[in-house]
Amino acid sequence: MKKVPKIDTEDFLNRFTLIVGDINSGKTTLTGKILDNFCRDIGGVVTIVDLAPEIRIQDLEEKASAKAVGGKLDVPISKTVRYYHERIHAPRLRARDENEARKLAAENVRTIDVLFSKAAQRKSDAIFVNDCSLYLHCGGASKLLKLIRSSPTSVVNGYFGRFFNDSSISIHERKEMENLINHCDRLVRLPVDLD
Repeated sequence: MKKVPKIDTEDFLNRFTLIVGDINSGKTTLTGKILDNFCRDIGGVVTIVDLAPEIRIQDLEEKASAKAVGGKLDVPISKTVRYYHERIHAPRLRARDENEARKLAAENVRTIDVLFSKAAQRKSDAIFVNDCSLYLHCGGASKLLKLIRSSPTSVVNGYFGRFFNDSSISIHERKEMENLINHCDRLVRLPVDLD
């Protein structure tokens, strides 16, 4: 189990924090810790958009080293927490070829656009987005930034590593993640010790 650093919730207030790293670097774990602290220490209305993909056993059969990919956030039980999620594909694990991966990524974007619309309908004090890079396989950072900037506090995580090969969706994802990095107020690269 990954060591989760001590978190000072104040460090994340009123800014857009982006957490990036390779697979299994602790992005979701850290985001969950920040979320728990925010709900406990600050409170208010929290919107969570969870884009972690559905990983099936057959997705991993030929890619055994990818067993640690993905993971949903543990959502605090609260009347002021709104949780949005749908079935999201893992294109680079599920697809038999690059064409199929692009089709799955495009399907994800359509699904996620609906989640973004639902999440943006009501104001919130904080927005948390898990695994934003799934949207950026073929979606643009500008739409994600619009959702992120709709709240004073936002904490977003996404894949930014070298585990996956340079397919067309990986190249697009990296470019759009770099766009997000250029627009965030605080960048956390994992693995890193925040103590």
